[in-house]
Amino acid sequence: MKVRSSIMFLAALLILGGCTIEPPLHLRDVAATKVTLEASVKAEFMWQVDWKSKWQYAWQEDAQGPLGYTQPQGIRMHVYTLDDARQPKSHTIYNFSGLSGQMDIFVGVHDLLFHNNDSEALLFRSESELSDLYSYTRVLSSGLKSSSLVKTISQKAAATKADSEEEIDEPVCLMPDQLFSLYDYAHRITDNLEDYEYIDGQYVIRIEGELRPLTYIYLFQVKLLNNYGRVSGSMGGAALTGMAESVNMRSAENSSETVSVPMDVHINTAADPDMLGARVLTFGIPGCNPYEASSLATAPDGKHYFVLNVTFKTGHYKNIRIDVTDQIRALPTGGVITLELDVEDFPPEDIDPPISNGGGFDPLINDWGDETGHTTITN
Repeated sequence: MKVRSSIMFLAALLILGGCTIEPPLHLRDVAATKVTLEASVKAEFMWQVDWKSKWQYAWQEDAQGPLGYTQPQGIRMHVYTLDDARQPKSHTIYNFSGLSGQMDIFVGVHDLLFHNNDSEALLFRSESELSDLYSYTRVLSSGLKSSSLVKTISQKAAATKADSEEEIDEPVCLMPDQLFSLYDYAHRITDNLEDYEYIDGQYVIRIEGELRPLTYIYLFQVKLLNNYGRVSGSMGGAALTGMAESVNMRSAENSSETVSVPMDVHINTAADPDMLGARVLTFGIPGCNPYEASSLATAPDGKHYFVLNVTFKTGHYKNIRIDVTDQIRALPTGGVITLELDVEDFPPEDIDPPISNGGGFDPLINDWGDETGHTTITN
């Protein structure tokens, strides 16, 4: 049984701050307000219930960062004020340093979008001020270079491996940071005193909901069979292909456009020299809302490859592709994926002299360069 990752969210709209004696509530057109948020993150519930028992790689959080989600450090609030036909007529943005801030809000009906604004990688775009808001990341390169397609132990049937020179023809995009959102439809701000609580000299409206992740964490652990100390790590890292390019922050539906997302690959030789580990954040499966079974059922077909660079102690390397489509589709909101690779199936490239240190992602990605053509909304 899966447990969806969630952050429990509590927003209090504090009306007419500064009063010390209980006043009547006179909102008229606009009222000075304060918004406070109380959120908590339970990392153990970020994917499968039993993810800790599945994850065997000796991850070092001090050096490699946290495995799960962390508490957001700032919140952005979008207020879409609706007309009589429930269509947006204005759009106002408020940024809160931390989880509280001052704002003005009109009496009326509003759609309220909350999301964290503490990301360095995420960008936001909208076709117009009142249209849907999308989150995406920068394009890093035009695609992945060709590599050998190697089947895992469970995928082996008739053949042990098949070589392919075909490039993965989709952009390679920067990995997104964690993104959480809550969309509250048609929230009514009234001048009726009965709609409010009176706390510490202020009138309070409470909005309770679930602030959900819109970027999903996959953990890859690669067990190397018949290694005998030959593989020393991964100089070029890895990438996950066929993932969504962006997400609609109102509907939580991912775009149908696909991208490859790069990640670092680690090896803890002291704990297990025959195990590689990697963590990647993505926008998830294209063309669906990963939280809705009906939406997932109609998601477009597509392939997902774990494209891995393996570095040998000789200084040589091998780029391989592993089909992980079934594993990704079975874990739409992220999870642990374990692969078993027989080192005998991917001999190193016959390159003389061998590659030197500092190769970075060069074995996997070509045509480096920033590419973007979107409009970014700023406050």
